Amino acid sequence: MTRPAAVPSAGPLAALRTAVDAPGGEPDDEAPRVVRSRRFGHLEVRPDKIITFPTGLIGFEEYHEYILVQPDGLEPLSFLVACDNPEVAFPILAADLCSAGYAPTIPGDALDTVGAGAGEHVDILAICTTAPDTGTLHANLRGPVVVNTAAQLACQVVLHDSNYSLRHLLGAR
Repeated sequence: MTRPAAVPSAGPLAALRTAVDAPGGEPDDEAPRVVRSRRFGHLEVRPDKIITFPTGLIGFEEYHEYILVQPDGLEPLSFLVACDNPEVAFPILAADLCSAGYAPTIPGDALDTVGAGAGEHVDILAICTTAPDTGTLHANLRGPVVVNTAAQLACQVVLHDSNYSLRHLLGAR
């Protein structure tokens, strides 16, 4: 059984963008987790902002905890960074920014994995890649990441019976 997922607005990552504490941020009862990355530096992460992928990402099943990092000047691009290996980082975009009208039907088992009930809002993200030969940016719309921001749970799904592309060219008209 499949249930349609809500298509996020242009700013669906707002709830996740606070994963890295900013100076003067709200104090937390738990000590922040420190993630050190060559790419992103020293990051102090509030424990309640860690996104858990119970089954990992496809090809990276061994990593279950990620944070969202928004480097200055790269908006709207963000990065999912593995907490246990910060050198593993995936550029992501809100999927609806990649393709107007993007509204995949998310399988019910994926919604169950992220703890979303029927009709509950989930964010849909697309993992991006750069083509080595042309330098063009592409989004994987056939394997979106589904995030329940209220529960900080996520999973990647494969839309087997869809016309969405694995390498949707971004910026094309």
